[in-house]
Amino acid sequence: MRLRGLTDSKEGRLVVIGVIGGTLLVAAAILNLTMGREADASADDVRVSLRRELALVSDETIADYPDSAPTIERLAVKAVGDKPARVLGTARPDGEEIVVAVQSGWGWQVRCVKAELRGDSTVLTYVTSRPC
Repeated sequence: MRLRGLTDSKEGRLVVIGVIGGTLLVAAAILNLTMGREADASADDVRVSLRRELALVSDETIADYPDSAPTIERLAVKAVGDKPARVLGTARPDGEEIVVAVQSGWGWQVRCVKAELRGDSTVLTYVTSRPC
């Protein structure tokens, strides 16, 4: 007498597909959570480094913007160092504060780190969970 295997019936094949598919979905969700945590940690590290390094920008350098943009961007690149991030550039979107944009990420998780130079060694930093 021959015993039937799990994949010999339509229902058995459906069970196998469901188990494999569910396992893949759970693995993808765990991978996504892990990459999200790594991206958040990386962005926070970049944020702290930017705040520390860009506090060194003098008020005269801020007043000379946009001529001083290369100097500010060099300091931002130095702050980023070998972290998984890249400096996108500087802008003065509202005409007052200079904003340095840095994109950080891990896998398909991308974070945008923005640093506002307010003068008087004041730097405000923000992290958003989307590309810059």
